[in-house]
Amino acid sequence: MIESRNELRIERQENILRLTIDRPHRRNALTDALMLTMAEAVGQAAVDETLRAIVITGAGDKAFCAGADLTPGDTPFKPKVAQLQTPMGRLARAVHACNVPIVGRINGVCMAGGMGIFGMCDIAIATDDARFGLPEVKIGLYPMQILTVLRDLIPTRFLNEMCMTGKPIDARTAFSIGLLNKVVPAAELDTAVDALLADLLAASPIAVRRGKYAMRAVESMNFHEMMSFTETAVVPMIQTEDAHEGLAAFNERRPPLWSGR
Repeated sequence: MIESRNELRIERQENILRLTIDRPHRRNALTDALMLTMAEAVGQAAVDETLRAIVITGAGDKAFCAGADLTPGDTPFKPKVAQLQTPMGRLARAVHACNVPIVGRINGVCMAGGMGIFGMCDIAIATDDARFGLPEVKIGLYPMQILTVLRDLIPTRFLNEMCMTGKPIDARTAFSIGLLNKVVPAAELDTAVDALLADLLAASPIAVRRGKYAMRAVESMNFHEMMSFTETAVVPMIQTEDAHEGLAAFNERRPPLWSGR
């Protein structure tokens, strides 16, 4: 099933949801409507217990997302005092509340707001010609909201340099600082993403979802709070049907049949 709304292509393939920014003529630049549609799609995916993964990518082979569309009429940079949450903020909140694994398929240039969406992904694979940057200072801005999702992903000195100079980094550098899980030639991108999805589908869906929830929950906790939280989280996990099936399958030397319960 494929649906297109506000230049976001939404495609459901069994238990995988693919969200494609479909503006290749603008290097997949973002509009308010597109970000709000993506936030809605992620919010719906979060409550769909049959969904196993979300893939976010850009249309074409040149850009994942070049950031906000800066052309008059399309740009998200319009002051709206009555608007308490920006579209990027609403998207980030929707992603933060979603326990479905999100995979970034980075198929080219990833800049500014595109870095924000990239930073929201749990796992990311990029082509070897992809470039990553935060060029906002070159137009008199600073990547304020983007820092929320990148601060814990990029080492401070690299992040400072990217934000303060606007200079991009290449895919190999992004991989070397831990921003990417894998870098592959463009011709191998889909194969690499499909292999990753197969690995995700082989894992217990309830374990993955509860694990992602726990990772979010402990973000602001100190050591003792984290230990107490994770200690109490172990007991209900042991009691799930998936845990019983996983242990049985291990001892019987067979693939597990997950129920997701």
